Amino acid sequence: MSYRIEVRDLASKEFIDAYLWYEDQRDHLGEEFHDEVQEQFAFLRERPEGFAKWRGPYRKINLKRFPYIIVFQVLKDVVVVYSVFHSSRNPSRWGRRR
Repeated sequence: MSYRIEVRDLASKEFIDAYLWYEDQRDHLGEEFHDEVQEQFAFLRERPEGFAKWRGPYRKINLKRFPYIIVFQVLKDVVVVYSVFHSSRNPSRWGRRR
């Protein structure tokens, strides 16, 4: 079974902000960040329940190369992505809206 990915607005904004920041650091680094996030989304489409629960109903996946985590929840046949969160930020603040 393949799950559908639904990216919430905050996660999309965090992703775009990170992409742009990495592109400013070095040409194509943002593209490399984008590719790694897309690679993790591919894993999530196939086996989202293979990741340990984190904070109640949420799960997370760590990017390999970049210091980000993807916070998501599995709802029936949909993986809802809530955040693309920089891991050096205080994780206890995740979930508090700015």
